[in-house]
Amino acid sequence: MIPSEIVALAASTINQVDPPAWGPAPEDATAFVRRVHALRTVPLGRLGVDDLRLLISQDVARETLVPLALGMLRYRPLLEGDHYPGDLLMAVLRLPAGYWPAHPSEYGLLQEALSRLDRNDPEYPVFEDDEFEKAIARFRAGR
Repeated sequence: MIPSEIVALAASTINQVDPPAWGPAPEDATAFVRRVHALRTVPLGRLGVDDLRLLISQDVARETLVPLALGMLRYRPLLEGDHYPGDLLMAVLRLPAGYWPAHPSEYGLLQEALSRLDRNDPEYPVFEDDEFEKAIARFRAGR
């Protein structure tokens, strides 16, 4: 049986758990800004991989969304949003280094996810500038 706190959280929206509510996007907002505003009204349990990638990369509700993302990445670190395998992981790796000392359990989950990476996996992201490898190295170095 799923604990009632988890069921309640999954039914909650970012506007509810990370006040203040933003309300609708301004009429002249870009499609990107409208999407971020709209995602704040979606129940957390319905947010997809790319939704989490986008929101985390925009530093929206970090305290709520990073643990959700790490729950997904823990066993499948190369989950793909709309861009490339591992794009959600990259969003998490780009968090400021100062986030991790205050969140040791999330740090452990990210370490676990990284331990599951396999460079021989055909989906392992390869960038000309080695950005994926650099992001992992920065995280491991604490920067």
